[in-house]
Amino acid sequence: MKKRSEISKKEKWAIEDLYADDPSFYKDLERLKNLADDFLKNYKNIGNEEELLASLDAYSDIIHLSGDLQTFAEITKEVDATDQNPVKREANLLNALSNIWAELSFYMLEISKLDPEILEKAAKDRPEYKYFLKRIKDQAKYKLDQGQESLLAKLAPSLDAAYQNYNDTRYGDMSFENFDYQGQEINLNHNTFEEYLELDPRTEVRREAFKRYHDTLRKYENTTASIYNNQITNEKRISDIRGYKSVFHYLLDRQDVDFDIYENHIDLIMKELAPHMRKYANIIKRHYGLDKMTYADLKLGIDLDFEPEVSIEEARDQIVKGLSPLGKDYTDMIKKAFDENWIDYAQNIGKRTGAFCSSPYGSHPFIMTTYNNKMSQVMTLSHELGHAGQGILSNANQKALNAEMSMYFVEAPSTANEITMERFLLKNAKSKREKLWVLTTMISKTYYHNFVTHFLEAAFQREVYRRVDKKESLTAEELNQIFNDKLKEFWSDSVKLVPGSELTWMRQPHYYMGLYSFTYQAGLTIGTMISDKLVNGTEADRDKWLEVLKLGGSMGPIELSKAAGLDMSSTKPLSDTIAFIGSIIDEIDKLLEELNMYKN
Repeated sequence: MKKRSEISKKEKWAIEDLYADDPSFYKDLERLKNLADDFLKNYKNIGNEEELLASLDAYSDIIHLSGDLQTFAEITKEVDATDQNPVKREANLLNALSNIWAELSFYMLEISKLDPEILEKAAKDRPEYKYFLKRIKDQAKYKLDQGQESLLAKLAPSLDAAYQNYNDTRYGDMSFENFDYQGQEINLNHNTFEEYLELDPRTEVRREAFKRYHDTLRKYENTTASIYNNQITNEKRISDIRGYKSVFHYLLDRQDVDFDIYENHIDLIMKELAPHMRKYANIIKRHYGLDKMTYADLKLGIDLDFEPEVSIEEARDQIVKGLSPLGKDYTDMIKKAFDENWIDYAQNIGKRTGAFCSSPYGSHPFIMTTYNNKMSQVMTLSHELGHAGQGILSNANQKALNAEMSMYFVEAPSTANEITMERFLLKNAKSKREKLWVLTTMISKTYYHNFVTHFLEAAFQREVYRRVDKKESLTAEELNQIFNDKLKEFWSDSVKLVPGSELTWMRQPHYYMGLYSFTYQAGLTIGTMISDKLVNGTEADRDKWLEVLKLGGSMGPIELSKAAGLDMSSTKPLSDTIAFIGSIIDEIDKLLEELNMYKN
């Protein structure tokens, strides 16, 4: 693993396109402070529609600039945890923002007190602000007085510190020891385990890596449990202070999603998806001739020898072809991501695992991944480019105030791209073996990660928050037990849970982002249905979807879904998606039989 400074420029994103250096960053921070001061002077007492609309435009400018600053501060920290300068820069920004938002805490209260006729006329005259104004009205009953709102805003860095504490522990303090296998040194760290060793077809290597990786995690389970407890306890306290019915209602209100939808969807996945995935676990066991199917074996792909190596240049060409159903304008955007260094491919010490895309309002998107030259990474890039495409279209068509979609919908554009890419590969498969590889990639890469992994996180979170709502504080042992129970409920006796399985809750940052894990099932359900329309539908279907991407946060997630032609308030789209997953698994089973690729 190289140091960040040793990585070539072509493997790193052009972060200087957002801010070239610290002086330019801090110059904009001063400008943001001035904008906030001016806003306080100009809009402390709004008396008519004209002043309200002017204030909304000015507030949108503040959102724009603060979003650019936050993006730069956050993502520069993610690519190198060994560099303390980004950490200090983010700390300085968070301190400044806490004062700025405390200063502006009067604004939502000010709007909520306005004459309803003024609000209605403003929403009619400027429909881009209709949903924003509706949300203020809906949330007015949960607002505190100005002094209390100001105090909470000032405390935000402390209240949000758990996520940073988690990352500091995971990427700053944890260290792993390499181990030997038949004279070969196996390099073990977060990236090598999650990108390679967890998928290694050598059973001894894979299971030994799993054991050693989780043995290290176990040393930090009490610290991580303490950090997580701090997060969930703060969320419960705030929900109580604001007067929400439960911590669930508080967190779901951020997404603008009803509690019944949350409950019904989690219950349905446990009931309907689990049987399909148990069958898939048995398929892996038979394909590899394993003595037993353990939790350490679940990330195995099928027929791994077939997976081609793909250079970044080849990945670019494949993705442009695969996403061509979205039209030339869309694929031209995709080309820019590769040609103008929007993507960070590097593998370096201190870089966080996983992948993400951030789309600041004042710049092009930035994508972080760890490229391993495998064809499956093409799907990862397609996924993140889905976020990028949505960010570009939303930013171009909405004010900064309305550009960000609800968390509930945000994974739909990304998974729609990922599945569209896979449908392209499936359509162009030249043999049964290639078709088998695409189908198994759809399960092991797309649906397992975005549906199974994140669903189990969501099921775990639900039980955790149920206890938090009873004002319980949870120990590492109790968190381990909850996760273990959910694994048993999902996998039943089809998978043997080995020591370390219960520590999976320590491996994801999503628990520090509200109920984010839950939203993946919604995104993937919408993405599955939309992908079918993009590939097998009409030009009108494509144009309809592109129009939805332009809507950003100008309407709620259920309304966005309806605009895309789906009713996510029901369970039918979810059931249809689960049935589709089951059909893929059945086809994999059939092809393995036909190709005589079962070992037992």
